Amino acid sequence: MVSGTALGQSSVLYRPTQMVKDQGITIRAWGSGTISETDETAFEGSHSIRVSTRNFFQGGQIKLANGVDLSKDYLSKSNLLKLTFKIADSGVISGGGGGMGGGKAGFGFGGLGGGAGAAGQRGGGRGAGGAGFPGAPGAGGAGIGGAGRGAGGGGAATTAVLKQFRLILGTSDGKKSEVYVPANTSASSDQGWMTVAVPLQAIAGLDRTNKVVNQVGFSGNTTATFYVGDLRIIEDTTPIQGDTNVTGTLNAALGDEFTFSANGFGGSSILRYTWDFDDKDGIQVDAEGQSVTHKFRKPGTYTVTATITDYYGLKQPYSTSFKVVVNP
Repeated sequence: MVSGTALGQSSVLYRPTQMVKDQGITIRAWGSGTISETDETAFEGSHSIRVSTRNFFQGGQIKLANGVDLSKDYLSKSNLLKLTFKIADSGVISGGGGGMGGGKAGFGFGGLGGGAGAAGQRGGGRGAGGAGFPGAPGAGGAGIGGAGRGAGGGGAATTAVLKQFRLILGTSDGKKSEVYVPANTSASSDQGWMTVAVPLQAIAGLDRTNKVVNQVGFSGNTTATFYVGDLRIIEDTTPIQGDTNVTGTLNAALGDEFTFSANGFGGSSILRYTWDFDDKDGIQVDAEGQSVTHKFRKPGTYTVTATITDYYGLKQPYSTSFKVVVNP
């Protein structure tokens, strides 16, 4: 598949080729998480930022001495916040967790009470909730903060996998915005570095700020450690294209089950795959996923359509179809 790529870059929040102090960046832990500059691994240069998280409410934060003004970047839906990262440990063993803390007015940056216990042991009981994200309360619903309470149940050991990041952007007007992005992107470099990008216009709450970013918080859905290798704004006008593992016409017997897969490309965009197995009733979402299985239960000729969109619906979708002839 030949595809055109249109990528540009503008504002940089963290670059890997300079020490954080030389960029006017200070780092501090958030809740029970940890954060540090490290030379253990690097995307470029010799350093990266190492973040250990326990849940979406505990991780690390970088503070920018000179705020980065994203006002102009925000005007275009083609401008994305791009995170380059590397997961140090993709899964851990944990026991039952503690109860959720009481609410505190704000945007929802408080912590959870009682963290996960060790494998097969009883989770944390009464204890202070994780510290909330620093800064003045922003507009929005009740936050999750305050003291945690309730003993964690004794749980069987489970494998927790880092599936999602939570990024919180603080701006110089004291407001907060946030976005959740997947950590299980399909492609990675030889050294394990991966990228994920989200349109600035898809970051919840950013439209209500002055867009001068002076702090960024990092956390994940579970106990894990990851490295931040780069954080910047890029312009991505790459159109979505794709293909499927079936082209032309597929001949099938009644009751046969087939696995259909698609491979899309849309620059830095996070892609979503949906499938329709019979266009006679219009193009609908019969299944979702890059690879799906389907069994045709009646003879006839079917048009199968794969549609690839960007996760946030800001790019033109791409669709491709093929025929399946089901013989009696």
